Amino acid sequence: MALAAVAVFLGAFLLFLVQPLIGRIVVPWFGGGAPVWTASLVFFQVALLAGYAYAAFVGRRLSPRAQAVAHVALVAASLLALPLTPDPGWKPDEGASPVPRLLALMALSVGGPYMLLAAGGPLLQAWLARAGHTPWRLFALSNLASLAALVAYPFVVEPWLTITTQRWLWSGGYALYAALIAALAWRMSTVPAAAEAPAAAEPTAAPEEPVERGGPALWILLAAVPSALLLAVTEYLTRDVAPMPLLWIPPLALYLATFVIWFDGNLPYHRPSWLAAAALAVVAMAMAMTTPALAFKLVPNLLVFGVGLFLVTLFCHGELVAVRPAPSRLGGYYLCIAVGGAIGGVAVGLAFPVILSNTYDLEIALGAAGVVVAVRAAALWPRWLALGGYAAGVAALAMAGWAGWYRYDASRTEVSVTRNFYGTLHVMEGNKGEREHYVQLAHGGIVHGFQMMAPDRRRTAVGYYRSTSGVGLALRALPDGPRKVGIVGLGTGGIAAHSRAGDVYRFYDIDPGVVAVARKHFTYLSDSPARIDIVLGDARLRLEREAPQAYDLLAVDAFTGDAIPLHLLTLEAIDVYLRHVKPDGVLAIHVSNKFLRLPPVLEIAARARGLRIVLSRDTDDQNAVVSDWVLMARDGAPLGSEALKRSLVEIDARPEWRPWTDDYVDLLRALK
Repeated sequence: MALAAVAVFLGAFLLFLVQPLIGRIVVPWFGGGAPVWTASLVFFQVALLAGYAYAAFVGRRLSPRAQAVAHVALVAASLLALPLTPDPGWKPDEGASPVPRLLALMALSVGGPYMLLAAGGPLLQAWLARAGHTPWRLFALSNLASLAALVAYPFVVEPWLTITTQRWLWSGGYALYAALIAALAWRMSTVPAAAEAPAAAEPTAAPEEPVERGGPALWILLAAVPSALLLAVTEYLTRDVAPMPLLWIPPLALYLATFVIWFDGNLPYHRPSWLAAAALAVVAMAMAMTTPALAFKLVPNLLVFGVGLFLVTLFCHGELVAVRPAPSRLGGYYLCIAVGGAIGGVAVGLAFPVILSNTYDLEIALGAAGVVVAVRAAALWPRWLALGGYAAGVAALAMAGWAGWYRYDASRTEVSVTRNFYGTLHVMEGNKGEREHYVQLAHGGIVHGFQMMAPDRRRTAVGYYRSTSGVGLALRALPDGPRKVGIVGLGTGGIAAHSRAGDVYRFYDIDPGVVAVARKHFTYLSDSPARIDIVLGDARLRLEREAPQAYDLLAVDAFTGDAIPLHLLTLEAIDVYLRHVKPDGVLAIHVSNKFLRLPPVLEIAARARGLRIVLSRDTDDQNAVVSDWVLMARDGAPLGSEALKRSLVEIDARPEWRPWTDDYVDLLRALK
């Protein structure tokens, strides 16, 4: 039993350690945004389902000795995929849908080992059950290991180890796991089958109380709703509250913690209490979504939605434990849990972005949680308590519906709402018919840019690009004559307000929705006297593949909400940019950010490459910061204008930090 516990722990640790690891490698190849991580989670849920299905199949169809031989052979064959090395050849083509390539890349690079790791837990538990052991606590142990891996990655692994070191250590851990599996398979295949242990005793109940038995449909439902809520909460927090990659981890950790709590078997499950807690959690999350005062407040939202996700998931997974079958049905039970998890993940991660024009994902997941509360109220006793539980479920469902109506009602005043894989774009206007008439673009809850629409003001640079901004001052300081300007990130096209006849402005953007919105609802591009080129695709990939462009100025402003894709800030990215900037040109990077201290990161990179670097700050009449731009050049001449010098502020240098590279990023140090 001890050796099995070690194998289960190691397998689950590797299973969830590989998720942030492989995500850290391949997510930047597809734009670096939260939707890419969500799609990755869907892959892992489907691969988990495949592993559980394989475990259930061999458990039913093969003899114990045949199971051992087949599983060891597959694990041994999977060692050929080591070391873990995703193929860069799967980087997306321009204009191609990223989802099929991302899923194919994940399947080819880690799919086999991941599926076998997923199958190891239920398969080992089935072997133990056959030998007469009751292995429920091993499921709790596996989830404890998964939780440990998720917590360790941002706090222990990523700050200290390069990606290359992480890949090799994970591969070594997998080889050790393969050896443990081989030893266990040989040992368990020689143990004679024991009589089935008696099922766990039912809770003491009044004679009138019906005895409930779970079944596949119920198991799938109870697994699907928490899975959908996990992805929806993660998406909401990283879209509408604080677009930070670190927020991808806490919801998943809370989700896994509930498995540890219930399957460990030490905490008694009291249905009325947890049902009421889940209903209150749904109501609280729905109220938070409709409270403007909570917008962009990271800590209150993290508390409300973190605790809310935790309570709803505790209830659903507690119900899963309450209706679990005898150990002999382990394979089918775990398979149903995996099916439910995959259904919830595919719905939120892949289906909703296609079929919903706006992001009602969380509202639908909350409504589904309310439905589960109402359905499970039927298991309460006496009947008055069941009626109360049913009323709580209906109230939760009604509040989720209200949150959905609130979002819909807000969108009715918008000019357009466009959703695709990369997110949701909202176009709004105000003061129509007045001189202050404007049109504004937002991604989720973050404003991407706006334009004053009065005829004499349409070509006025505003917001992050106004004439007093760092990039505006750098453009004005360029030598007279035609200029060639590159811009990473299109937005509204607002930087084109600085263009002149004879100039060339070349925009790079990964999102075709942004290009359509900029052309349809804003006039910066059509009004520009310059030649406007738009290159669709990930900017870094396109710049890597292009011949040197000889830009007088290259501006990097590739925000997804308020999150800058990290692969655009590494030393390798800086080298790519410099290849396209003239010797006397300027590299400008927008670093305004609510959550990350980016100027010190870029100061270290500039020092490593021998560049001159300054930080230009634009403030309004109330001395509030409008924008911060870091400007780099090979020498100080392009940064020497008097107007630019007056805007400079000191960079909070951090010489003890390591430079960010494609192989190493430490987000924790950069947090504000």
